Amino acid sequence: MNFDTYSYSQQLKKDLEVFQRWQVLIEALSEANQTAEILDITKKILAFDVHKSEIMRVASEHWYPNTHWIAVAFSNLAKMTSLSHTQVILPKMQKVAELHFEEFPNAAFQFTKAPLAAGGYYLEEISQNLRVVYWDIVNKRFYLDTVHFMKLVQTEAIQIAGVEALTIFQKRLTAISYLLKDNEYDIDIIGLDMTDNQNLMMQQKDLSAEILDSLFVEAAKQNFVLTLLQNNKDGAVLKIGSVSLEIIQHRDQQEHAVWQYDIIDNNKRVTIYTLFQQLPFFAKWYEKWFNEVGLKDKRAVFVD
Repeated sequence: MNFDTYSYSQQLKKDLEVFQRWQVLIEALSEANQTAEILDITKKILAFDVHKSEIMRVASEHWYPNTHWIAVAFSNLAKMTSLSHTQVILPKMQKVAELHFEEFPNAAFQFTKAPLAAGGYYLEEISQNLRVVYWDIVNKRFYLDTVHFMKLVQTEAIQIAGVEALTIFQKRLTAISYLLKDNEYDIDIIGLDMTDNQNLMMQQKDLSAEILDSLFVEAAKQNFVLTLLQNNKDGAVLKIGSVSLEIIQHRDQQEHAVWQYDIIDNNKRVTIYTLFQQLPFFAKWYEKWFNEVGLKDKRAVFVD
């Protein structure tokens, strides 16, 4: 076969143009400081097909997968909220960046690909493999994993950091969700937003008396008193200082008993997750009866 030097040079030119477009995207992501801009550039990075180059091939320790660029984009959003410092660290011999949040010095987070045909990524705490959120840039979805987050707040690293650190972290995630919501995302961070702590719906309707009774018993063992609600409310209330956790029942149109949590906190600093951290008996009860009393989240996207 005859070798056509000119055709070869033209293909090299096309390949170089592919990598130039890639370089432009990465540079743009490094400079982006507006939410819409960050999201648009990241979406283009995820869709970019570097294998359009026919001669030049990437085989480098500096070539990173999509999960790395998702982490970089998330760190940009985290920095925009200006709540506390965020570090992007690339450990030796790894291809995906770790996120280190100032409020949790003993924890590290990383994005992994969610096992879903629709796409999306999980932000996970690395040492415990516990998910925090699901982020789908293509379909504009941002959901909190209420199950894993409940477990995360009870881990040693988070417990050592304390309630104030957890408060900062919750504010960080809430602020990011606000940025995404302004860009037409579907948001579900139930229980995380300190300004929206009522009408937290449970997964199941028509709870058995055994479930609530068991919370009365567990609370009493720890010298907490769970009392029945007054003023025409059906349910129970647990008081923790100036904060009240109300577990309320009401009837829907089909006359099913629908249950919810209401957290009454005038200072707007307590969430159900800070209560899990501070009240192990409550977290244990919640985990035991999760299929009934767990928060009603977007469970379908969280695949184990």
